[in-house]
Amino acid sequence: MKNLIFLLPLFFLQVSWLSAQSPAEYGTPEERASRMTGKMEEGLGLRPNQIDSIHALNLKYARRIQKEVIDTGMNKVSAYFRIRSINKEKEEELFPLLDARQREAYDEMKAKATQELLARFF
Repeated sequence: MKNLIFLLPLFFLQVSWLSAQSPAEYGTPEERASRMTGKMEEGLGLRPNQIDSIHALNLKYARRIQKEVIDTGMNKVSAYFRIRSINKEKEEELFPLLDARQREAYDEMKAKATQELLARFF
């Protein structure tokens, strides 16, 4: 029950965030994958031999989100849950590519992004 109380505000924040952007504002899957890879390269200290495989993974999932969520015009609530599900699958492929330090940094980046999202609305 505690988790539900905590997750409910996050759900509404994500829905509000999704409704604030038009599909054109998302950029192409290639642009989104490059931005994400750049953030990960800087924030996780990716090694040169990791960059290409992580960029390919980011691109794979950016294209999937484009196809399954953005292009379909899915309603905001459904989009939120679908993106969450897709990101969970992405993390299952991503985590074996990262070492323990990078995984910890990834978790910190994710927590910081959540805090920044909350700060925008409260």
